Amino acid sequence: MKYFAVIYDYNANNPRLDEVRPQHREFIETLHNQEQILGSGPFTDSKRGALIILKLDEDTTVDDVVTIMDGDPYWIEEIVNKRDIREWGPVTASFEI
Repeated sequence: MKYFAVIYDYNANNPRLDEVRPQHREFIETLHNQEQILGSGPFTDSKRGALIILKLDEDTTVDDVVTIMDGDPYWIEEIVNKRDIREWGPVTASFEI
């Protein structure tokens, strides 16, 4: 398996955030049901944003992850100001990898 960290930067005061959140969560839940998400959720500090950890096949590339995450309604509706996608190599983990 390969793991990818997707870091979202968005304005927590965006008036459309609450409107688009149900579609975003449905997108995330679909990936989770396909066992492609290890975890996801918002940062709770003053900077806000979110982290999504994807667990994908060994032949997956960052470009593949970009294609997957382009389907997120937060991205489509321009809720996300900036997105960083990086391959991640867990060494120590409390979750099953």
